[in-house]
Amino acid sequence: MLRVLFIILAVVSIALAIVLGQPMLYLLALALLIGAGLLVTMNMRRRHKDVPETFMQAPEQPDEDLASLGILDIKPKGAGEEDGETTPQTASDIEETAEDAGEAEVVETATKAKDRSVSPTAAQAHVAGVSKARQRRPRARIMVSEASSETKADVLIPALRSLRASLDAYTVCLLRQEDVPLRYEVEVMVSQNSYARGGGTYSAKEPMLSGHKALVPVVYPRVGPNGFPKAKLGYYHEPINVRQVAIVPVIPKQYDDLFLLVVDTVNEDGLEAASVRVLLEQYARLATTILDTIDTSASADEESEEPRPRREIIADEMEQARSLSHPLSLALVYLNRGEALSGDGLADVDDLEDLFSDRLRSVALDARVERFGELTYGIFYHGSHESLADWASGIKEAFPEEDDSFEGGVSVGVAPLQDRHEGADQLRSEATAALQESFQSGECVIVG
Repeated sequence: MLRVLFIILAVVSIALAIVLGQPMLYLLALALLIGAGLLVTMNMRRRHKDVPETFMQAPEQPDEDLASLGILDIKPKGAGEEDGETTPQTASDIEETAEDAGEAEVVETATKAKDRSVSPTAAQAHVAGVSKARQRRPRARIMVSEASSETKADVLIPALRSLRASLDAYTVCLLRQEDVPLRYEVEVMVSQNSYARGGGTYSAKEPMLSGHKALVPVVYPRVGPNGFPKAKLGYYHEPINVRQVAIVPVIPKQYDDLFLLVVDTVNEDGLEAASVRVLLEQYARLATTILDTIDTSASADEESEEPRPRREIIADEMEQARSLSHPLSLALVYLNRGEALSGDGLADVDDLEDLFSDRLRSVALDARVERFGELTYGIFYHGSHESLADWASGIKEAFPEEDDSFEGGVSVGVAPLQDRHEGADQLRSEATAALQESFQSGECVIVG
């Protein structure tokens, strides 16, 4: 019974090794099979001793076929191999070589092994062990794949994914440059790094590219000292050790702003070849055509669509922050004397809100600004909670009470995302309570 238990445990270990990808389980299975073999040998010896000598003689039988032992191939020992030495294999190698051995070999070995009380799974592992191992190339894992609108996501994300795969790049993105103040908005992002910005804007001290013609790729073979400054890679939340960067200016006819198609890689080379420059130019032309087409066809639909519910926007931001393990805070900002400043006309309110939102976007770094109501805006801040107080104070200080355009200043209420927040309504209600307290006290309020 013990040898049967050992065999069953060996089969379970092999199955777990295949599922979990743990090579050590194969060694455990081998030890269990050896133990079962020893028990069988000891049992046979004990029975042999108990049989009288008159029954010890047996008729001669032909040599046992090697195939009946599950041995399908014998290869000579190569030079340099020592006795007892084997080539280690990973779980992925064993799984792949088992497929290469062919179903016919596995079935034949499994059939032979069945007569010898060995499971088909163990037989398959044996075939894999004597087959030639091949290394499987790991597939690239895309961590960020986002766009500023659903239309751009449907069209541009597949295009940038194919460009990334063609160049074996680390990140491919389409940035929109705003000159006053100098900022970059992430229109489309495809990256293998979770610290790549999935959207929003970030400020810059100097432009990423200047004085170059449209659709002409510019390749920087070195990033860092004496090369392309790492500080310009603002589309990452944290500094990333990329080695090369390529940038192509894109100027659609339907936009006044400049777009940049940016590609970076962590490899030492790969972006300097002439064929790569041709490919970058072709993809830049494709992006130009797509942007012109999307803007023309979608402008009428965007005007007729109703604003997206704030609950959905908050839920999306919460889900993205938790999936990437990034911090998130929701700040509500209200213009205190907005009704008095806007006058009686609806056009005056719209003009004031435009000025209000422009000022917020110019000072709310690393953040997404959305309208939450009349003269009230929500800001999704992605910085750390330790820097939240300084950031929120900067928002309030950007609207001094003596400012003629925004007389009376603003009220700011902030709620950082915590584990207790199960839904969008909870986070928004805490931010609303903080905003009300800020309006009454005149201070910037952050709930714990």
